[in-house]
Amino acid sequence: MNRIHTHYDCLNVAPTASEAVIRAAYRALSQQYHPDRNPGAEAHQMMSNINQAYAVLSDPAQRRAYDAWLAEQQQRQAAAAAPVPPSHAAEVKRIATQGHRRKHAWLQWVGMGAVVGLLVGGWWWWQQQQPVPEVPAATEAPALSPGFAPNNQPLPAVKGYVPGYPILRQQGGNVVNVDNSALPSGVFAQIYELHNGKLTAIRSFYIPAGESFEVENIGDGDFSLHYRRVDTGQWQISDPWQIKNSERSKQYRQIDVML
Repeated sequence: MNRIHTHYDCLNVAPTASEAVIRAAYRALSQQYHPDRNPGAEAHQMMSNINQAYAVLSDPAQRRAYDAWLAEQQQRQAAAAAPVPPSHAAEVKRIATQGHRRKHAWLQWVGMGAVVGLLVGGWWWWQQQQPVPEVPAATEAPALSPGFAPNNQPLPAVKGYVPGYPILRQQGGNVVNVDNSALPSGVFAQIYELHNGKLTAIRSFYIPAGESFEVENIGDGDFSLHYRRVDTGQWQISDPWQIKNSERSKQYRQIDVML
């Protein structure tokens, strides 16, 4: 029986891995399979799988839904692989040997072995023909309602911060320019900071299709952009970036993130 290839397998972490371990694994793999370093189709597919796995496992609600789905699939596989109950096997043996002479008992055993072998072989062939289970694309996360953010607040009529989300970490002079000119859909976007092993959304904003948005007053730290298309509800995660020593040196940077 084919073992389910999970999001944990994709990131090479255990199902009990902490958020910090998952984040570190994602950063290492995204650098290893980044399209700029690996232009081949295989690396591109691998990077897509890594992004999808991280999008699920980095969100507590999506991870809980995925773990529940995974446990159910594994239980089904275990039930399908369970051996024939002893009582049933004894009944098969009794019927097969009824009416035959003792001296031909060994022929009966050979016949039973052939039948069991055919049954097992047929079951194995049937399992190989079944498609590998796939997690629903939304992984229990509903698509955005047109004009609304995940917190059910209306999206701004123009690009800008979304009401109801805090604006945190306003201690620096760096600027992050998020460019949505290539997508045909508006996006709800959040800049996350990784600090002490925990991801925190420090900015949440909306960018219409074909426009860009500058996020100001960003300090030193490790960051990534998580964004969700309004038309499909699909989440994506940018490559992470790091800002160091800008606050001490007062030499600030502009980070460009293309969606």
